[in-house]
Amino acid sequence: MKSFNHSMKSFNQITYTIILTTFLVLGLSFSSSAQTAKPAKGMEQTVSFKVEGNCGECKERIESTALDVKGVKKAEWDRQTDMLVLVGSAKMDKQKVANALAKAGHRSELAKEDPKGYANLPACCQYDSGAEKH
Repeated sequence: MKSFNHSMKSFNQITYTIILTTFLVLGLSFSSSAQTAKPAKGMEQTVSFKVEGNCGECKERIESTALDVKGVKKAEWDRQTDMLVLVGSAKMDKQKVANALAKAGHRSELAKEDPKGYANLPACCQYDSGAEKH
């Protein structure tokens, strides 16, 4: 009988370990897929990335250019941190926003500025010229 009880304890411990491991694996896979999945249709998403700029004119250009991209509902650029925060539908694609900004002359962490677009920026907006933020 003692051997039987010992065998049952071992069996229960193994079963408990298997169940616990299964829940941990399932929980981790659900949490990682939730972080990488695009929002469901009709749901809004918020994304942010760094965009180079100097001044109020840059702010207006960056935000209006971003708003022209399909799916973007709100754009807010912070002059001090260079961070652009976008709110939009599931169709919003931050790479498309970055490409539009690059064409307008603004470099981001996602796309290099178009040289022609940069050359067309007003002197105060040419962030690589040494002009200070204002």
